[in-house]
Amino acid sequence: MSNGPGNRDRLDALGERDYPIEDKNLTEEQNEHLTATLRKVRDMPNAPAPLQDLARQLLSGRMELKDVLDSPAGHRALGEGLAPLREQWKNMSPQERQKVREYDPDEDPKGGGAVRDSRIR
Repeated sequence: MSNGPGNRDRLDALGERDYPIEDKNLTEEQNEHLTATLRKVRDMPNAPAPLQDLARQLLSGRMELKDVLDSPAGHRALGEGLAPLREQWKNMSPQERQKVREYDPDEDPKGGGAVRDSRIR
């Protein structure tokens, strides 16, 4: 991940530097999406604190995306952050799971996100 000089002066709400993700293995569109998603996770009040901290580390440049799973803290944060999704998946019917598998955000006329289920918050 490289951090452009023009972005070094931007600070997030916590006073940490906030950089767009620029992973060389991702397309520009993927980097933009990842950056926006990390900012949402960082700012989401009901997200697990370790997951928010991981997002802050990535956005501040203290950790690179490729190092997340090699870091015990990163590995734990992802596990804790994905646990609620795992529970939601277990509670879905086979038909709901198939809808999620087949969902293509590029074909969504509303422009994104995931298949929404009234049980998923």
